[in-house]
Amino acid sequence: IWGSGKIDFENETNKFYLLCTFGCVIAIGYAMIQLTVFKVRRLNDTARVKNPGTSTYLGDDQKAEDGSVSVRQYDHAKLQESKMQFVMTAAISSFVHLKWGYTQPLVMLCIMLPLQIWDNKAVALHMLGRDVGPRPWAAADANNPLAQWAERKKAEAEQDTKPRKKAEAEQ
Repeated sequence: IWGSGKIDFENETNKFYLLCTFGCVIAIGYAMIQLTVFKVRRLNDTARVKNPGTSTYLGDDQKAEDGSVSVRQYDHAKLQESKMQFVMTAAISSFVHLKWGYTQPLVMLCIMLPLQIWDNKAVALHMLGRDVGPRPWAAADANNPLAQWAERKKAEAEQDTKPRKKAEAEQ
């Protein structure tokens, strides 16, 4: 990062190399996540994951009566979350570069996006063969105070709606 300050990105050649590098990082990262999705689908592991947590990609219709989901569904949901985060990060940084010409976000993401994929437990397990521990996996932001605050607020909101639903059911 320090070295990027020494590069003159006003020079069109340097800017071109940065854009090529950024494009390659995006293409390779997206392909890696997508290949992992294909591998998870092909394996079709039907073992169960108890208490998978909440996810946009895990609906209540996919959960069994005991609240568990298959390993395939769980891994697929985690990969879809990762893919959405990857694409949104790349899109926002690309927009910032195209709108205002900032190059520093592109430099940062050339380093951060590969690290994000490296830390993804589903990619590590299925593509790299690393042992990542039992499912459900702890969130990467488990030490993030903002994420902890959001979880507390979500739990409080759920507790507030339970008495209302019970009162409505009694009427």
